[in-house]
Amino acid sequence: MLAHALVAWVLGTFVTPEMRILLVEDHPESRRTLQRLIERRGHEVVAVGSAEEAEVELARQSFPFLILDWMLPGKSGIELCRELRAAPNGDELFILLVTARDDTQDLEQALEAGANDYLIKPLDPARLNVRLSVAERRIRALIERNQARAELQETVRKMTDILERTSDGFFAVNEDWKFTFVNPRAEKLLERRREDLIGKDFWMEFPEFTRDAFEENYRRAISEQVAVEFEASDTSGKAWFELLAYPSGGGVSVFLRDVTDRKRVEEERLTTSKLESLGTLAGGIAHDLNNILTVISGNIGLAQIEAPGDSANLLSFLSRAGEAAQDAAQLSNQLLTFSKGGAPLKRVASISDLVTQAAEFSLHGSNLRAELDVPSDLWRSAVDPAQIEQVINALVINAREAMPRGGTVRVSANNIEIDANSGLPIRAGRYVKVQVADNGGGIDPRSVTKIFDPYFTTKATASGLGLSISYSVVKKHGGFLQLESTSPHGSTFAFYLPATDAEPQMSQPTLANEIFNFNHQRVLVMDDEAAIRDLISELLGTLGYRATAVTDGDEALKTYEDAMRTGENFQAVILDATIRGGMGGVATIERLRDLDPNVTAIICSGYSDEAALAEFLTYGFRAALPKPFTRHELAHVLQRAFEAAGAG
Repeated sequence: MLAHALVAWVLGTFVTPEMRILLVEDHPESRRTLQRLIERRGHEVVAVGSAEEAEVELARQSFPFLILDWMLPGKSGIELCRELRAAPNGDELFILLVTARDDTQDLEQALEAGANDYLIKPLDPARLNVRLSVAERRIRALIERNQARAELQETVRKMTDILERTSDGFFAVNEDWKFTFVNPRAEKLLERRREDLIGKDFWMEFPEFTRDAFEENYRRAISEQVAVEFEASDTSGKAWFELLAYPSGGGVSVFLRDVTDRKRVEEERLTTSKLESLGTLAGGIAHDLNNILTVISGNIGLAQIEAPGDSANLLSFLSRAGEAAQDAAQLSNQLLTFSKGGAPLKRVASISDLVTQAAEFSLHGSNLRAELDVPSDLWRSAVDPAQIEQVINALVINAREAMPRGGTVRVSANNIEIDANSGLPIRAGRYVKVQVADNGGGIDPRSVTKIFDPYFTTKATASGLGLSISYSVVKKHGGFLQLESTSPHGSTFAFYLPATDAEPQMSQPTLANEIFNFNHQRVLVMDDEAAIRDLISELLGTLGYRATAVTDGDEALKTYEDAMRTGENFQAVILDATIRGGMGGVATIERLRDLDPNVTAIICSGYSDEAALAEFLTYGFRAALPKPFTRHELAHVLQRAFEAAGAG
């Protein structure tokens, strides 16, 4: 095998990869001889006698290798060589020029015309083989280069197709910061057409990006030759982008994705987490505060009973103290509004009436002019009216602070259908949307993400709780409160409340001053605070009840069971929801109902947002008594509990 290969090489017939060669020689005998020599190397040869015939063959098929005689009838070989090199893809040809002229100047002319190599007549077969070997190697390298270029072009085509179709925005700038590529998604995100950007200076077209994270990270990607991933917002602070900038061809390429919805969800989670943390603390403090206020309010009530009728000043002082205690209770309940795990005391109400009345009340006595657009056909919603009034009041106060010199507050409402793709963190369905707009100076973009944070405020005299409480109130109603828009021309807040087709429920009638006496009826009181037990027992005594007080659920069960056994039954039980270190009201009622399915039980708690207070019937109670409470409220809660038991 090796010997045969050596012989074949010596004879010039070593087999090489087949090529199609175009031979242009006007002398027939020379053409045939040269054709045979070349074909012995395994190549396909198409032989013609003129440049014009060669052009016909070139139009018909491609040839990687051309052998041209210099002197041809008509167009010369060197003219044809020059034309071929000037044609598209002319650099992909290997051209060997055959000439009888061995003048150095002529040979330089041949090379300048584009010939890769030359061969001088008369032809020497050995020298021809050398030239063919050189040509074959050069052509193989040229083919490999062309294949690599074609593969690169195909890769670029595929990448371009991917970049055109990707859901992410993509653009590229060169070392002079001029746009070289912009995909359709980037057109939408940048709000510019690509034909208006290609070739334009990035910083001239988007001067707003010469700030903050954009310029710093783009220039870092180029200077440090590293990929840089970061997040940044637009100038309004409302749209957020996730960006990946990386060095590319001396410039920088950037992938950008709109992550506004994700940021909104993250901010929603962060705000919720802050509110829950504060609520946990506030719940514990306010529970203890409500217990203290219960003792204060109750003893004020007892003192009013014991005070002589002619002690006008004393009664006046006690009345003022009672009002102050009620104000303190309202403040405590505001904190409890967004404490963890709570629920509003809802009833189906006319949102049209509620919004109108709350807005007018909130604006009364202010220097603001009101524009109300609240249609009468608004859908109804199950709400805690007092809490929703508190929300509207907080938004009006916010508007007033935005317009210290006066202005117009626009309060509007409308029915709206929310679909699953709304981008709002609420379920799809029917909602009532309420908007409160001012014409103040807007909110600083740096403050936009913090306005619902507890205690965040830009006003020296403000508490920073109004918006955070409102946010929590609306959220607990199954809705959502947001800053809908802000600009130097004003801000608009909007909140959504789930709609219902249920009929409105009438609010409880105003309590009468008269107290109903239920002589000798027995009431069991359970509370872990001795002062509360003593107070309730005293208040019940003034109402004509006989009270027995216990400290926890276990003692309540034993006392209730003993009374049943001896026939000294309790007509009602008042159970504190939370007992430190013992069985609370919810667990106790379950056990009591096993003893007496008809037990008349009242849930009592310093957590005014305790779920059992809002849904006491679900837990088996007849009524609910939030702390702090007055003697009148205690009397009427007992009355309602007995009426509910009788109706049941």
